[in-house]
Amino acid sequence: MDCPFRFLEDWVQIGLLGKTGSRGSKYRVSEECQEIARHSVWGTRRYQEHLYFNYQFHLEGLPDNAKLLTIRNEHLLDDWNQIEQYIGGEKDILTPENAEAAFPVINKKNMTKDPSMKIDPYSSPKYLSEESTNALCRHLCNEIVNYKKILRRSVNLNYLQIEESITELRESCGKYADYEEGDCHYDMPDIKGKLFTHRGYVEKVDFAAVQGHKARLENPLPPPKRVIGTEEEQEEKDLLMDDDAYPLPYSL
Repeated sequence: MDCPFRFLEDWVQIGLLGKTGSRGSKYRVSEECQEIARHSVWGTRRYQEHLYFNYQFHLEGLPDNAKLLTIRNEHLLDDWNQIEQYIGGEKDILTPENAEAAFPVINKKNMTKDPSMKIDPYSSPKYLSEESTNALCRHLCNEIVNYKKILRRSVNLNYLQIEESITELRESCGKYADYEEGDCHYDMPDIKGKLFTHRGYVEKVDFAAVQGHKARLENPLPPPKRVIGTEEEQEEKDLLMDDDAYPLPYSL
């Protein structure tokens, strides 16, 4: 199916809002293409790998007692170095200079692969109007909920770091950054079938993976600090810990 989603702005305007797009897409899209756009962003049909294997897929696919380390793209340098040191590696191994070489930006100016589109109609490949941003955030609401669950479950992130990321999210998606499960306009997708197909889990494990963490993941407050061993032993351990008193990954 050839849908006219040549740019991110077109994908939202045409696919999610049913309007016209850029100079290369001056017509209303078919219902089938709109359906493709909706299911792509929800991760409920496999049209684009990154969107299909989304936050919900990785979160609900985790084993019940798995420990989660998270590197936030917006704070890649700090998170990478923090985790590297936690697991016994070199401190500040990733610098701004070698980070650029290790993680190059792969976005191109014109990614349409359409020879007729020699000039991009938008200022950048990621351009989104205010209307499109609001519409996309509305459709991504459940993914925002799952993103926050991942942040709260990450053993390497403290409360302030989590709040920092949610504050940054508010700058892009406004009120949707504060929505919790059940607040969104669309129900959380049921992905038991997707997990079974791509991870081989049986239904019982799918259910346990979700329910086992449900109450804790939906709690906006961090878990209480844990005291480990004697007071002297705790002080020694604190020297190797983050300031939220989560045990480091290699000590679990």
